[in-house]
Amino acid sequence: MKKVTAKVLVLGAVLLSTGASFMWPINTIFIHTYLHKSLTVAGIVLFFNSLFSFFGNYVGGKMFDHFGGHKTAIINALIVIFALVGLIFNHNWPAFPILLPMLGFGVGGSYTVVNSFVAHIEEADRYKVFNNIYVGSKIGSMIGTALCGFVVSVQISLVFVANCICLTIFLIMAVFLYGNRPEFIKKVEQKTRLFTLKLYPGIGLIALFLGMTWIVNSQWGSNISAHLTDIGIPIGKYSFLWTMNSMIVIVLMPLINHFAENRGWFKKIQIPVGVLFFITALISLINAKEYSAYAIGMVILTLGEMLVNPAIPALVSESTPRNESGRYQSLVSMTGNFAKAIGPFLGGVLIENSSYNVLFLSAIILLILSLGIFRVARKRLVAERI
Repeated sequence: MKKVTAKVLVLGAVLLSTGASFMWPINTIFIHTYLHKSLTVAGIVLFFNSLFSFFGNYVGGKMFDHFGGHKTAIINALIVIFALVGLIFNHNWPAFPILLPMLGFGVGGSYTVVNSFVAHIEEADRYKVFNNIYVGSKIGSMIGTALCGFVVSVQISLVFVANCICLTIFLIMAVFLYGNRPEFIKKVEQKTRLFTLKLYPGIGLIALFLGMTWIVNSQWGSNISAHLTDIGIPIGKYSFLWTMNSMIVIVLMPLINHFAENRGWFKKIQIPVGVLFFITALISLINAKEYSAYAIGMVILTLGEMLVNPAIPALVSESTPRNESGRYQSLVSMTGNFAKAIGPFLGGVLIENSSYNVLFLSAIILLILSLGIFRVARKRLVAERI
């Protein structure tokens, strides 16, 4: 069993993202069209999937700190494979809504393992490692969504088989390549810190900042898609926006890596600048009726994503003890999953009671507030010296 390296963590992110991307584009369609359930029921099922993914993040972080990443990765991969095998043989009702949250739980724990391991790789810059994991996730997403259409055209249930193949490879990697580092924390130190309930204010504010940005950005994958359909833009063109998103990340992320690795000032400004890109992307959508406006908005959004999304777990990793990396990385994942679960709902309520322009303006205000919270959070992290 080899000690985990940055390269195998990135490969793990590729496999997890590829497997997930076979399913998330068709989950609602599968429940509504093939299982003949209402969109409301589909929303409830997907909410529980997100909720269990949230719990998976938490439990995965606790297990990582207590048992180490090797065992935690194997256990979570086995949970995912068990759920997928169940879906392969029985994806009817009510098996699907039972097994899908189980799948979410295992995947949530697996992602937490990948992020938590980064704290134990001392020979690499953490910002660079998280940037590469982010790129790996985008590559996986691009592969999965590109192949999903072909697989569905053959037989929709084959998406479960494709996901299972990816996670089986991940399990094999976990067994042989996800070994704990020699410097992994001793049992006595683990147990001393494992049940600590104290949450440092700086980290709590970072979580709040992350939640606010994800509530806003979740609109791009939910309510904005419905808006494009309403103004006559085909679903295929909306789907291409996300293909473009992944391609931009893959092409430009090496440049972000270069600056993060060689320019100390860049790390200090990249998150605030990324939020300014988020704000600019929303401004471009106000009163927009043409597809080109949404394409430009997606390009600007992607630039912001590249600066913010991988930098947050890296900042948390650098600001917290290695022996509690599972706890704090699970907090990052949990915050993101919770915000992504409630964001579309909050946006939908706002749209139904006002308009899309009000949604965009409200989101801009929320992002401006998040910048103030992030500024305070960074000062607290320096003062706390965790």
